Amino acid sequence: MATTGSGTATGATLEDIPSIAFSGSSGSTVSHHSHKQPSSSSSKTAKVCADLVLKFTPVLLNNSGAILPKGINLDVNFAWTLSCSSASSYKFVLSSATDVKTCDTNELTVETTAFTKGCIVTVSVFNASTKADVESSTQSVVLGRHNIRDIF
Repeated sequence: MATTGSGTATGATLEDIPSIAFSGSSGSTVSHHSHKQPSSSSSKTAKVCADLVLKFTPVLLNNSGAILPKGINLDVNFAWTLSCSSASSYKFVLSSATDVKTCDTNELTVETTAFTKGCIVTVSVFNASTKADVESSTQSVVLGRHNIRDIF
């Protein structure tokens, strides 16, 4: 499973490899040597992002069968604020321009405004060929797969 950037994830999906793009920001790049400065803000952010990946991925993989529908990617973005110091502080929300009923509403969170609300992880479902959000019926298939709806 490709997990580095939406471009790489898209390329993998087009080659029939189920892919997710995970993105987070901390203000600075963290190298593999960050263990030498574990109390730095960048190292703490990297740890929280890693914990969020470990929280999300097992939900997606918890059953046999196809991970995602053919040609579909997930884009998972972590908002970072100093008040969100652990993965348990975060809430996953489905974000998109088109809507599917989740969390008792037919209106999904707009990704760019979600980050202003605090400890939010946005998950967008998109078509790898068009790079556009998918329609609500495809979003619903993804939500129904492997009980992924339970993380939202």
